[in-house]
Amino acid sequence: GAEVPFSAGAGEVDLTPDAQMINARVKKPFAEIHDPIGVRALVLGDGASRLALVVWELIDTPEVLVARVRAEVEKTTGIPKSQVLINATHTHSAPLTMPYSQAATGVENDPIHRAWAEALPQRCAEAVRLADAARRPATLQIGRSYAGEWVFNRRPIRPDGTVQSLLQPPDPHSLANGMRFGKTEPTLTVLQFRDAGDKAIATLFHLPCHSVAVYNRPPPSPYSNGISADWSAPVRRKLKETFGAPAIFVQGCAGDIVPARRGFEAVAEMGKGVSARALSAIKNSVRLPTGLIRHTSAVVGLQLTALAREESGGDAAMVPAEIHMIAIGPLAIVMMPGEPLSQLGFSIQERSPYEHTLVLGYSNGRGAGYVGMPGDKAKGGYEMTRVGRATDEAGGLMIETAVRLLQEKGMPSLPGVDNRRS
Repeated sequence: GAEVPFSAGAGEVDLTPDAQMINARVKKPFAEIHDPIGVRALVLGDGASRLALVVWELIDTPEVLVARVRAEVEKTTGIPKSQVLINATHTHSAPLTMPYSQAATGVENDPIHRAWAEALPQRCAEAVRLADAARRPATLQIGRSYAGEWVFNRRPIRPDGTVQSLLQPPDPHSLANGMRFGKTEPTLTVLQFRDAGDKAIATLFHLPCHSVAVYNRPPPSPYSNGISADWSAPVRRKLKETFGAPAIFVQGCAGDIVPARRGFEAVAEMGKGVSARALSAIKNSVRLPTGLIRHTSAVVGLQLTALAREESGGDAAMVPAEIHMIAIGPLAIVMMPGEPLSQLGFSIQERSPYEHTLVLGYSNGRGAGYVGMPGDKAKGGYEMTRVGRATDEAGGLMIETAVRLLQEKGMPSLPGVDNRRS
């Protein structure tokens, strides 16, 4: 048949607030801006439909805000709400997404915060509008590099099989007390969309790792209360400068993964190192067949723990978790809410019928916060305390749902491509 007219466009809009905005974590003004934060959009089209991926440099994706942004994007661009997907980079050095969350933080009445939050949906819709206007025929490349030395699993395993939380390791390369290292995803995956002249339209990069290298903490912390997009910002800047097109960091299943080192020096070092690996990945990238964009989703109910039910006033026994699957040729992208631990990503990838599968957390909702594998609650650790609001089977339910979506759509039959996995 005739080749499907696959197209892509990218746009970006600044979200940096006034430095006098009150930082909800320390109840004082941010006072300084280390580097700006923004929202970036990628709009993909296949001649029949369009899909928008919105990525903001904020901590999370509250359901109320997601709904507002989707409505605004649909109103502005005509892209259906169900085809507007949102991922947060999870930077801890940005304003919290008030007033879109239920929790009171004491900054709700800060007029700077209020005006900034009110403008968020329009700014996101503007990024999508710019991306859609820039859309042109596109090809897609994928490349990978190793970036394992910059990431650390903060759930090392004690000899008895339980977990000791090590949020900031004294030495990320050596563990005490007979502990074993937790698993990390060392793979930096880079996707590049290019136009007919082989010029970059957008570069996406994916490395599951908390954006907490610089962290808002009150003195005497070595960090700062200022605004920052964290470790992905210097990588994004380098890729944009190199290719002359927006670069977008998409956050993966980073619930238990943190930067191996912290502080501004670490950010500079990680930025330099990961940028160099990203450039190598692009140099070694291969072109993927494109064709129709396939998109499907499902909402599952995650059972809340007794403590979470009590804390939410006992109203709800469950929270919804929206799971999405997007596929372009042999590439699939799964998006999950909340803070999935890295093993959820591995489990989905292992069972995906696609040749290339990326799994994102922090997408389209908060879900139940941290979600681990069945059996993780008994192992303990920070992520399994009150911040993991769902019961033990939640992770398994999210994995099964994602795998079902992947298998339902299956791998398309592409001319000259053997879809059987080796």
